[in-house]
Amino acid sequence: MAAQLVDLHLHSTFSDGRYTPTMLVDEAVAKSISVIAITDHDSWNGMAEAREAAKRYGGRIRVLTGVELGTQYEDDAVHILGYHVSMDCEALHKKMDEMRHAREHRLYAMLEKLEKLGYHVEVDACDPKNRAVGRPHVAKALVAKGYFATVQEVFDALLHRGGPAYVPQPKLSPLEAVTLIHEAGGIAVLAHPSELVDKTLPERLLAAEPFDGIEVWHPSADAQAQAHWLALAKQRGLLVSGGSDFHGIPDRFPTKLGIWQVQYDDVKGVIEWK
Repeated sequence: MAAQLVDLHLHSTFSDGRYTPTMLVDEAVAKSISVIAITDHDSWNGMAEAREAAKRYGGRIRVLTGVELGTQYEDDAVHILGYHVSMDCEALHKKMDEMRHAREHRLYAMLEKLEKLGYHVEVDACDPKNRAVGRPHVAKALVAKGYFATVQEVFDALLHRGGPAYVPQPKLSPLEAVTLIHEAGGIAVLAHPSELVDKTLPERLLAAEPFDGIEVWHPSADAQAQAHWLALAKQRGLLVSGGSDFHGIPDRFPTKLGIWQVQYDDVKGVIEWK
Protein backbone atom coordinates (compact mmCIF):
# COMPACT_ATOMS: atom_id res chain seq x y z
CA MET A 1 0.00 0.00 0.00
CA ALA A 2 1.38 3.39 -0.99
CA ALA A 3 2.16 5.84 1.81
CA GLN A 4 -0.50 8.46 2.44
CA LEU A 5 0.71 12.00 1.78
CA VAL A 6 -0.34 15.01 3.85
CA ASP A 7 0.23 18.77 3.89
CA LEU A 8 -0.55 20.48 7.18
CA HIS A 9 0.43 24.06 6.33
CA LEU A 10 -1.53 25.81 3.58
CA HIS A 11 -2.78 29.38 3.06
CA SER A 12 -5.88 30.41 1.14
CA THR A 13 -7.44 33.63 -0.11
CA PHE A 14 -8.80 34.10 3.40
CA SER A 15 -5.32 35.28 4.41
CA ASP A 16 -2.35 35.83 2.11
CA GLY A 17 -2.73 32.89 -0.27
CA ARG A 18 -3.77 33.05 -3.91
CA TYR A 19 -5.84 29.84 -4.02
CA THR A 20 -9.38 29.63 -2.66
CA PRO A 21 -10.06 26.84 -0.14
CA THR A 22 -11.84 24.91 -2.90
CA MET A 23 -8.82 25.22 -5.17
CA LEU A 24 -6.54 23.96 -2.38
CA VAL A 25 -8.72 20.90 -1.88
CA ASP A 26 -8.83 20.21 -5.63
CA GLU A 27 -5.06 20.60 -5.96
CA ALA A 28 -4.42 18.32 -3.01
CA VAL A 29 -6.65 15.59 -4.41
CA ALA A 30 -4.95 15.92 -7.80
CA LYS A 31 -1.64 15.27 -6.03
CA SER A 32 -3.00 12.28 -4.09
CA ILE A 33 -2.75 14.08 -0.75
CA SER A 34 -5.15 12.57 1.77
CA VAL A 35 -5.04 15.11 4.64
CA ILE A 36 -4.59 18.88 4.56
CA ALA A 37 -4.79 21.70 7.07
CA ILE A 38 -5.65 25.20 5.90
CA THR A 39 -3.77 27.39 8.37
CA ASP A 40 -4.66 30.93 7.41
CA HIS A 41 -3.17 33.82 9.35
CA ASP A 42 -5.41 34.76 12.27
CA SER A 43 -8.45 33.33 10.47
CA TRP A 44 -10.48 30.16 10.13
CA ASN A 45 -13.01 31.69 7.75
CA GLY A 46 -12.04 29.38 4.90
CA MET A 47 -12.87 26.18 6.76
CA ALA A 48 -16.54 25.91 5.77
CA GLU A 49 -15.71 26.22 2.07
CA ALA A 50 -12.86 23.72 2.33
CA ARG A 51 -15.00 21.14 4.10
CA GLU A 52 -17.78 21.56 1.55
CA ALA A 53 -15.28 21.10 -1.28
CA ALA A 54 -13.90 17.95 0.37
CA LYS A 55 -17.37 16.35 0.42
CA ARG A 56 -17.27 16.11 -3.37
CA TYR A 57 -14.47 13.57 -3.11
CA GLY A 58 -16.31 11.07 -0.92
CA GLY A 59 -13.73 10.61 1.80
CA ARG A 60 -10.62 10.79 -0.38
CA ILE A 61 -9.41 13.86 1.52
CA ARG A 62 -9.72 15.11 5.08
CA VAL A 63 -9.46 18.78 6.09
CA LEU A 64 -8.17 19.55 9.59
CA THR A 65 -9.29 22.73 11.32
CA GLY A 66 -6.27 24.99 11.55
CA VAL A 67 -5.03 28.52 12.08
CA GLU A 68 -1.66 30.28 12.18
CA LEU A 69 -1.30 32.95 14.85
CA GLY A 70 1.38 35.63 14.54
CA THR A 71 3.26 36.50 17.73
CA GLN A 72 6.29 38.52 18.75
CA TYR A 73 9.06 37.43 21.12
CA GLU A 74 12.05 39.69 21.67
CA ASP A 75 12.99 40.78 18.12
CA ASP A 76 11.58 37.73 16.32
CA ALA A 77 8.24 37.12 14.64
CA VAL A 78 7.13 33.75 15.99
CA HIS A 79 4.32 31.93 14.21
CA ILE A 80 2.26 29.29 15.97
CA LEU A 81 0.06 26.72 14.26
CA GLY A 82 -3.15 25.67 15.99
CA TYR A 83 -4.69 22.34 14.95
CA HIS A 84 -8.10 20.92 15.95
CA VAL A 85 -9.22 24.26 17.37
CA SER A 86 -12.94 24.61 18.04
CA MET A 87 -14.53 27.28 15.91
CA ASP A 88 -17.03 27.80 18.74
CA CYS A 89 -14.33 29.15 21.07
CA GLU A 90 -15.42 32.68 21.94
CA ALA A 91 -12.02 33.77 23.31
CA LEU A 92 -10.11 32.82 20.15
CA HIS A 93 -12.86 34.15 17.89
CA LYS A 94 -12.80 37.51 19.72
CA LYS A 95 -9.01 37.75 19.62
CA MET A 96 -8.87 37.00 15.89
CA ASP A 97 -11.50 39.69 15.30
CA GLU A 98 -9.32 42.13 17.23
CA MET A 99 -6.31 41.12 15.16
CA ARG A 100 -8.30 41.52 11.94
CA HIS A 101 -9.27 45.06 12.93
CA ALA A 102 -5.63 45.79 13.79
CA ARG A 103 -4.64 44.54 10.33
CA GLU A 104 -7.18 46.89 8.74
CA HIS A 105 -5.77 49.88 10.64
CA ARG A 106 -2.31 48.80 9.56
CA LEU A 107 -3.50 48.62 5.95
CA TYR A 108 -4.65 52.25 6.02
CA ALA A 109 -1.34 53.30 7.57
CA MET A 110 0.63 51.51 4.83
CA LEU A 111 -1.51 53.04 2.08
CA GLU A 112 -0.97 56.48 3.59
CA LYS A 113 2.79 55.96 3.52
CA LEU A 114 2.61 54.72 -0.07
CA GLU A 115 0.58 57.78 -1.10
CA LYS A 116 3.30 60.05 0.28
CA LEU A 117 5.85 58.06 -1.70
CA GLY A 118 3.88 58.56 -4.93
CA TYR A 119 2.05 55.22 -5.10
CA HIS A 120 -1.73 55.49 -5.16
CA VAL A 121 -3.63 52.35 -4.19
CA GLU A 122 -7.32 52.15 -3.29
CA VAL A 123 -8.32 50.22 -0.18
CA ASP A 124 -10.69 48.01 -2.18
CA ALA A 125 -7.81 46.96 -4.44
CA CYS A 126 -6.28 45.19 -1.42
CA ASP A 127 -9.43 43.07 -0.97
CA PRO A 128 -9.70 43.47 2.81
CA LYS A 129 -13.18 42.02 3.27
CA ASN A 130 -13.29 38.80 5.32
CA ARG A 131 -9.55 38.35 4.95
CA ALA A 132 -6.55 38.66 7.23
CA VAL A 133 -5.23 41.47 5.06
CA GLY A 134 -1.48 42.02 5.05
CA ARG A 135 1.52 43.14 3.07
CA PRO A 136 1.05 40.58 0.26
CA HIS A 137 -2.35 42.09 -0.55
CA VAL A 138 -0.82 45.56 -0.80
CA ALA A 139 2.04 44.21 -2.90
CA LYS A 140 -0.34 42.48 -5.33
CA ALA A 141 -2.32 45.72 -5.70
CA LEU A 142 0.88 47.61 -6.57
CA VAL A 143 1.77 44.98 -9.17
CA ALA A 144 -1.76 45.14 -10.63
CA LYS A 145 -1.40 48.91 -11.06
CA GLY A 146 1.86 48.45 -12.95
CA TYR A 147 4.17 50.03 -10.39
CA PHE A 148 6.20 46.81 -10.07
CA ALA A 149 6.58 43.56 -11.99
CA THR A 150 6.46 41.12 -9.06
CA VAL A 151 5.33 40.92 -5.45
CA GLN A 152 8.90 40.26 -4.36
CA GLU A 153 10.05 43.51 -5.99
CA VAL A 154 7.49 45.39 -3.90
CA PHE A 155 8.75 43.78 -0.71
CA ASP A 156 12.37 44.48 -1.60
CA ALA A 157 11.68 48.13 -2.38
CA LEU A 158 8.95 49.17 0.04
CA LEU A 159 7.40 46.62 2.37
CA HIS A 160 10.28 44.74 3.99
CA ARG A 161 10.69 45.20 7.72
CA GLY A 162 12.05 48.71 8.16
CA GLY A 163 11.17 49.62 4.56
CA PRO A 164 9.76 53.03 3.61
CA ALA A 165 6.14 51.81 3.58
CA TYR A 166 6.43 49.22 6.35
CA VAL A 167 4.14 49.47 9.37
CA PRO A 168 4.66 47.15 12.37
CA GLN A 169 1.80 44.84 13.21
CA PRO A 170 0.54 44.50 16.81
CA LYS A 171 1.03 40.88 17.86
CA LEU A 172 0.34 38.49 20.68
CA SER A 173 3.03 36.94 22.84
CA PRO A 174 3.73 33.23 22.20
CA LEU A 175 2.23 32.35 25.58
CA GLU A 176 -0.98 34.25 24.75
CA ALA A 177 -1.31 32.40 21.44
CA VAL A 178 -0.62 28.97 22.93
CA THR A 179 -3.10 29.66 25.72
CA LEU A 180 -5.81 30.69 23.25
CA ILE A 181 -5.24 27.56 21.15
CA HIS A 182 -5.51 25.40 24.25
CA GLU A 183 -8.68 27.23 25.34
CA ALA A 184 -10.09 26.34 21.91
CA GLY A 185 -9.33 22.68 22.57
CA GLY A 186 -6.49 22.53 20.06
CA ILE A 187 -2.78 21.78 19.96
CA ALA A 188 -0.12 24.46 19.56
CA VAL A 189 2.80 23.80 17.21
CA LEU A 190 5.83 26.06 16.77
CA ALA A 191 5.88 26.90 13.05
CA HIS A 192 8.98 26.92 10.82
CA PRO A 193 11.60 27.24 13.61
CA SER A 194 14.40 27.50 11.04
CA GLU A 195 13.05 30.90 9.97
CA LEU A 196 13.69 32.49 13.36
CA VAL A 197 16.56 34.96 13.28
CA ASP A 198 17.79 34.09 16.77
CA LYS A 199 18.83 30.46 16.37
CA THR A 200 18.70 29.88 20.13
CA LEU A 201 15.07 30.93 20.30
CA PRO A 202 13.28 27.70 19.27
CA GLU A 203 14.79 25.68 22.09
CA ARG A 204 14.27 28.50 24.59
CA LEU A 205 10.63 28.87 23.58
CA LEU A 206 9.94 25.15 23.71
CA ALA A 207 11.46 25.02 27.18
CA ALA A 208 9.59 28.07 28.47
CA GLU A 209 6.11 27.77 26.94
CA PRO A 210 3.58 24.89 26.89
CA PHE A 211 3.90 23.98 23.20
CA ASP A 212 2.52 20.64 22.05
CA GLY A 213 4.65 20.24 18.96
CA ILE A 214 7.11 21.59 16.41
CA GLU A 215 6.97 21.87 12.62
CA VAL A 216 9.81 19.66 11.42
CA TRP A 217 9.19 19.54 7.66
CA HIS A 218 9.05 23.00 6.08
CA PRO A 219 10.73 24.68 3.07
CA SER A 220 12.99 26.67 5.40
CA ALA A 221 14.49 23.51 6.93
CA ASP A 222 17.13 21.52 5.05
CA ALA A 223 17.80 17.85 5.84
CA GLN A 224 20.20 18.73 8.66
CA ALA A 225 17.69 21.10 10.26
CA GLN A 226 14.89 18.56 9.92
CA ALA A 227 16.99 15.97 11.72
CA HIS A 228 17.74 18.49 14.47
CA TRP A 229 14.09 19.44 15.01
CA LEU A 230 13.04 15.79 14.93
CA ALA A 231 15.60 14.92 17.60
CA LEU A 232 14.53 17.90 19.70
CA ALA A 233 10.88 16.84 19.46
CA LYS A 234 11.77 13.33 20.56
CA GLN A 235 13.86 14.67 23.44
CA ARG A 236 11.02 16.88 24.69
CA GLY A 237 8.18 14.48 23.92
CA LEU A 238 6.61 16.82 21.37
CA LEU A 239 4.35 16.10 18.43
CA VAL A 240 5.78 16.77 14.97
CA SER A 241 4.13 18.40 11.97
CA GLY A 242 5.02 19.40 8.45
CA GLY A 243 3.79 21.11 5.34
CA SER A 244 4.63 23.21 2.32
CA ASP A 245 3.48 26.62 3.67
CA PHE A 246 1.95 26.95 0.20
CA HIS A 247 0.66 30.41 -0.75
CA GLY A 248 0.37 30.09 -4.52
CA ILE A 249 2.56 33.17 -5.06
CA PRO A 250 5.56 31.83 -7.04
CA ASP A 251 7.69 34.98 -6.98
CA ARG A 252 7.49 35.33 -3.19
CA PHE A 253 6.64 31.84 -1.87
CA PRO A 254 7.99 29.47 -4.54
CA THR A 255 7.14 26.17 -2.84
CA LYS A 256 4.48 23.89 -4.29
CA LEU A 257 1.63 22.23 -2.44
CA GLY A 258 2.74 18.86 -1.10
CA ILE A 259 6.36 19.44 -2.11
CA TRP A 260 7.84 17.83 1.01
CA GLN A 261 6.02 14.51 0.58
CA VAL A 262 5.20 14.43 4.29
CA GLN A 263 3.72 11.04 5.10
CA TYR A 264 0.71 10.34 7.29
CA ASP A 265 2.69 8.18 9.68
CA ASP A 266 5.27 10.97 10.17
CA VAL A 267 2.65 13.32 11.64
CA LYS A 268 0.09 10.79 12.84
CA GLY A 269 0.14 12.25 16.35
CA VAL A 270 -1.09 15.61 15.08
CA ILE A 271 -3.69 14.22 12.68
CA GLU A 272 -5.19 11.71 15.12
CA TRP A 273 -4.86 13.87 18.24
CA LYS A 274 -7.78 13.60 20.72
